[in-house]
This record gives sequence, structure tokens and C-alpha cells, in this order.
Amino acid sequence: MPLSLPRSLPLDAERYHPDPREPVDRWFQTASASNVRTTMAVVADLVGPSCRAVVDPFAGGGSSAMAARLMDLPFFGIEIDPVLACVSLAKSRATVRHARILRRLPPIRDPESLLPVLAMLPAYASADEVAVASCLAVVLALRASRGTPLGYEDVTGDLARLRPPAATGRVVCADATAPVGWRGLAVPKAGIVLYTSPQFGRRSPLLGAPPRLTASARDVLAAAEADQGRKAAPKDSGFAATTVAMLRQAAAMTRRATVIIEHEPDDDGHDATREVLEQAAAALPGRVHDARVIVCGQFTWRGPLSLIVFELR
Repeated sequence: MPLSLPRSLPLDAERYHPDPREPVDRWFQTASASNVRTTMAVVADLVGPSCRAVVDPFAGGGSSAMAARLMDLPFFGIEIDPVLACVSLAKSRATVRHARILRRLPPIRDPESLLPVLAMLPAYASADEVAVASCLAVVLALRASRGTPLGYEDVTGDLARLRPPAATGRVVCADATAPVGWRGLAVPKAGIVLYTSPQFGRRSPLLGAPPRLTASARDVLAAAEADQGRKAAPKDSGFAATTVAMLRQAAAMTRRATVIIEHEPDDDGHDATREVLEQAAAALPGRVHDARVIVCGQFTWRGPLSLIVFELR
């Protein structure tokens, strides 16, 4: 059956780029982040009410986490960068309660002022609350380190105004191409949409958080038992190889999923959509069905954005 997504496809910049006004998602948006509302619309069109959970193995700054939360779906995310893992966890789990706990503590003006806040949190909250509030504190320290501080009243106002239910599920810091992170994630066996955006090219900007902030984020994740065998970033092996290595792990953990992968050409203009589908079919014999590539608009110098879509069975 021909696929028609006239309303949801990111055909223009407004639907492609993240909305800086989106409550909660605006706390931190990476350069390659997706628009939350567009992600929600694409999932609704491609999967519909049969979707029971959202999985993003390259969770980044948490746009998929926020989309899942607004759809009232569990979110399962893997992110190798500890600071971004904290961002995704905070976006999926923070509530007004966590923001109000932080408001009782000194303001976070830089990564150094984060340390006493993290030390004081256990006196004001339960262990579960400390894990989420600590990740939220990391987000505020990240914003402060970039000269765009976000205050306690800002996050409290966002959560009070939007009041999205806290997502169930889990976020871990791990390499999505290795099995240990997936075992710790414990994704559902069926009814999921795997919606992700692997790094498009070697010139894609990295986070570059201050070392002290990265170290604090690692400590926060370790205390929350969310650091799942994270290693140094793997050697760049190209978009297709990295994506298929991730798909091998996903396929080992789930029986059925709708896979949606965002892709832009590499720095040299190479389009890897065909390679991804061919290598995925070879790596997962008999499990890749109804594969198609949906070309959207062009929003960067690399070339058009495409959605690689198939059913994993």
C-alpha cells in the first residue's frame, strides 16, 4: 500500500528544526535535534495506536524522549555521552516535584556550583527523586556553561504549564552498538517504534561539555545505576555500519518493531540509505520487511533529509 504522510513529513524548516519555545524540550536542544511535534506526527502516521513504546538508541538531547512523553508512551533511550544521557533522562522523567526540590537549594551558575547541589540533594529527596533531580541539575549546569542560564523558576514554570506525565521506561549511558546497554534497557519485545537519528557525518558538532560537568554527569548516572558499561566513543565506521551494528543489538532484544531512521548525506555528499537497507537485510535475514526511503526537504548543506523506514519482525 502506498505510504502517504502529507501532514507529518518535515518538508520545511519549521517542521524540521526543534522549536526553541517548546516547554521542557527547550531546556537543551542539540544541533541535530528533531522537532518534537513532527516526530509525534510521523509516529502517529506510521505506527498509529499500536505503538506501545518509543526507543531511541542515539538519544542525544532527548527530542524523542520528549515526543514519547507528550504521547504518554514509555521511553527507552541509549546515549553514549553522559551529559546528554542526563538531558534525555531529565526530559523524560522530571516533574514539578523535582523542580521544587531544586528550588530549595543554591542556584546553579556553572559546573562548579553544581557540585554542592548534588551533595545536598539526598537530604531533601528520596533516592528515586535524587536520580531525576540530579539529571535536571546537570541540564541547568550545561546551560550555564554555555552562557544561556536556565533558572529553577524556568523549569518549574515549564513543567507546571505543560504538565506532561513522567514517562516510564529507562535511559542508560552506553554504546548502542554493543549488547550491554540493551540488556540494561530491557525494551519491550513488541509494539515499539525505534525512532532515531545517528550522527550524520564526521563534521557534525559534538557536545563539547566542560570536563568537570562530564565527570559530574558520570557520577550522577552511576548513582542512578544508569551507566551501563559505557566505553570511549567507538571509532567512526560510517553511518551505515554504525546503524546496522545498532540494529543487530535491537533485533536481538525485540521481536517486532517499526524502525524509523533519520538520514542526511555524509560530509562528502554520500547518501547511505541504500547501504543501510542492504546491510540491514543481510545482517538480519528474513526480519526486514516493507522497507522504503521517504525523502523529505533539504535543511542543511549536506543534502536532503530522508527517513529510512521498515518493519522488523
